[in-house]
Amino acid sequence: MSFNFAYLSGGKLYLKLGRASVLAVTSEFGQAARERVLQMHKRNGWKQKNPIGNLLSGGGSEDSSQQNRQVLPVAIRGICPTSEDRLLYTLEAGEIGGIFTLSLPVGGEQSPVENRSLPVGGASPVENRDKTKEKRLFHSADFKVEHVDFHQQHQLIACAVIRKDGTANIATMPVDAVHLGEVTEGDAIDLAPKWIPGSRKAIVFQSAGVSRDNAGYVIEHRHSTIEQLDFDTHEVNTLVSDPQYDLLAPQMTADGTLYYIRRPYLPMRQRVRFGQTLKEVLLMPLRLLAAIFEWLNFFTRRYTGKALLMPHQPPQRGLGQMLFLGRLVDVGAEVERNRNFGDPDSPALIPRSWQLVEQLPHQEPETIACGVLAFDVGADGSIVYSNGSAVYGIHPGGVAERLVVDRSIEQVVILNDSSHDLN
Repeated sequence: MSFNFAYLSGGKLYLKLGRASVLAVTSEFGQAARERVLQMHKRNGWKQKNPIGNLLSGGGSEDSSQQNRQVLPVAIRGICPTSEDRLLYTLEAGEIGGIFTLSLPVGGEQSPVENRSLPVGGASPVENRDKTKEKRLFHSADFKVEHVDFHQQHQLIACAVIRKDGTANIATMPVDAVHLGEVTEGDAIDLAPKWIPGSRKAIVFQSAGVSRDNAGYVIEHRHSTIEQLDFDTHEVNTLVSDPQYDLLAPQMTADGTLYYIRRPYLPMRQRVRFGQTLKEVLLMPLRLLAAIFEWLNFFTRRYTGKALLMPHQPPQRGLGQMLFLGRLVDVGAEVERNRNFGDPDSPALIPRSWQLVEQLPHQEPETIACGVLAFDVGADGSIVYSNGSAVYGIHPGGVAERLVVDRSIEQVVILNDSSHDLN
């Protein structure tokens, strides 16, 4: 029995339908928005030409090409199936955020996407230049929209609205409407809404309060808790809270079982550790010597044409830091640390202390997997999850099976799931 699922990698959408190759999806709206900006830059390019600056910076045609590609970043930030052949997703195109629907390839229909040969073990992306069959439901430049979910019976969309002041609220919208209505408020970060299966009109979501200084700047994030909002009673109840942990991306099944990601809570004031500060102090003399050397090297090269030392190949750059679930992670260090656990060619990009847990009603949580960045639960109890570099699937009563390998897998959802199709 195979899995049908979709996942996000680097802000792009990919489909994995059974044993078939991975399909890469391209947003028509995102492509068109980028093309408009590129054309505008080309028309006004003569105003920005600076040959002296280009010579000083060493810029050339390659730099210009790279700038063109980055002139309007386009990224898909959240996905959710609405039926067997349709997907709901949120898109960011520069300052504009929106909600879109996409037709999926089913049966003998001509696929709106292009095959991407990506067997287990990984492969390089194949860019798709075909247009997708998408429909825009909503867009705005006032805020970003992420973490989308859909209730088929009530025809309601739930999502997180990300404000520029650092807060986030949960919002809903009928599928045939054009405006979002916020259902949570306050100085908090409410994210990852998920409808509870069945006719009941309720969601679970993660929430973390924020503290500000007198100038209004955020100085602290409290630990994330799991909340439940019942639309019939208009009540918000805390389901799970632990001051030692952030509890993220909750999902509740029809029998009341909770699934969520649990990671150690780290206050903002402790994220710059004493050890890092001490390291910076100890490195100050070395950096001073390096600055003196570069100064001498500059004059030596200028007047003799030779450097103080023979040139050498620069060291390869590490993977560096990446932002996952609101926290910066030293990906290179975590990859090396996690190679001894699981598959050595697809180690987790995040710490193993980020755990996927299952919590039955009135029971203690049990760990399902370690080093988990994203997951989804099917109506039959099947689970797919990602450690950032691979997607794994677990059938009820089975063991984890690696399904696909990719780079920076940010979200994964099960497709063709009856829990989303109640008609």
